[in-house]
Amino acid sequence: MKIKVIGTNTKNRIKLLKNLNRALKETETEVQIELVEDKEDIKTYNNLVTPALSINGNIVSNGKVLDEREIKHYIKQYSNA
Repeated sequence: MKIKVIGTNTKNRIKLLKNLNRALKETETEVQIELVEDKEDIKTYNNLVTPALSINGNIVSNGKVLDEREIKHYIKQYSNA
């Protein structure tokens, strides 16, 4: 599974990353995490509001800090896909 945390180093992006790490501790899914911080790379996502979370190429959240429960839900959803 490939997860991207998209956004510059803001308070909300840091919160999202912390929540992601907490959620991953409770799952047994093998995950590759990528931080997309470059403004030019972020622009390629077209009208995306940061922070954003992408799982296996699917934007599951943008402009919101997901909590651990929400992140685990999406991990489960996309690990079965």
